[in-house]
Amino acid sequence: MNVNPTSYVQLPLGGEINTLEITVQSFLLFPTTISVNWVVTGESVRREGTMTLPQSIVDQWGTDDTIVQNYVLQELNLTLAPEITTTTTEQI
Repeated sequence: MNVNPTSYVQLPLGGEINTLEITVQSFLLFPTTISVNWVVTGESVRREGTMTLPQSIVDQWGTDDTIVQNYVLQELNLTLAPEITTTTTEQI
């Protein structure tokens, strides 16, 4: 996923980033806590870490992965980059 750092997150991360990878660690069938690993990368920076999802996020998650994605983005003070679409026109 492409992300945009907020202005105050660029310095702690050490540079501009453009990708975020989230990996959920394995968990029991009815978990009370779930941990996720995250990696942010850019041209000159790579940072990674682990965070524990609060019970409220675990309860909301179900099959909608955007719940976890949005939580991690919020905790890292990042926002998704707007989708860039291109249009090709053909002249006759």
